[in-house]
Amino acid sequence: MRALTEMDNETEARRLGDYLYAQGIPNDVDEDEGEWTIWIHDDEQLAAAEAELKHFCTNPSDSKYTKTSGTADRLRKEQDKENEAATKRQVDVRTKVFGATAAMTPHFTIGMIALCVVIFFVQQTKLEHGLQQTLSVNSYKHHEAEKKISWEPGLPDIRKGEVWRLFTPALMHFGFLHIIFNMMWLYQLGGQFERSLGVGRLILFILASAIASNLFQYVSILPDLFGRGPSFGGMSGVVYGLAGHAWVSGRFNPHSSVTLPNEIMTFMMIWFFVCFLPFMGIANGAHTMGLLVGLAWGWIGAQWAMRR
Repeated sequence: MRALTEMDNETEARRLGDYLYAQGIPNDVDEDEGEWTIWIHDDEQLAAAEAELKHFCTNPSDSKYTKTSGTADRLRKEQDKENEAATKRQVDVRTKVFGATAAMTPHFTIGMIALCVVIFFVQQTKLEHGLQQTLSVNSYKHHEAEKKISWEPGLPDIRKGEVWRLFTPALMHFGFLHIIFNMMWLYQLGGQFERSLGVGRLILFILASAIASNLFQYVSILPDLFGRGPSFGGMSGVVYGLAGHAWVSGRFNPHSSVTLPNEIMTFMMIWFFVCFLPFMGIANGAHTMGLLVGLAWGWIGAQWAMRR
């Protein structure tokens, strides 16, 4: 912000300020001990403002200066509304992403986390085989080295009516880091979703993103890129879906209370692409489809909200 000029006449100072604002040069007019200073917001517009000042000084009563106060007032009100909306949707990284206080406890999200944790610890016992048969596939294949589950070709169990198996692999995790990071992000992103949009929509979102992620990984399109074979497990697809949804919602819907700061989305996308390295052995198909579902869901929701 740079000072354009000082005037001892309030009327002329505000008249010039209004004219500049109407010309697309935002500014403030402040008083200090009888002197009125016009402050230009953008330094790059200072030269244009100085050129207008020279014309104004030659004839401050010109009608073009006296007719712009209404336009300037309207533009200022619109800018105030935009600023208010931006402030409302802005997420404080320290409080809302990494452990903020919430107006409502996200009970369903916490319940999902508890369920995943219980299943994880059962997996560490002798009951693991039975659990796998119940939640993944009856014709159970255990990848001892990869610690993942696998669907049989043709999905015979699901085709017999055991449709829960389309979703339940998302509840199973195969390592402490795997479950810790997934549950951390599920709490932050799922909790925000639940508090803002309600339990019902969160349930639908989790089901849709998990099932789509599992099916896409099962199909194993471009196995060298997305991971070989229908072997997968975990909530990562849902987490990337929640991240994509929050990021898009915050950018296309100025009134959305579900959003994700750019720096957090950048971090998640860096990890997303790191997982494509050959030695990682990650089910990248699940990550990719979850992210696409979230981006599409967020964009459609934003368009719907803006038309209401």
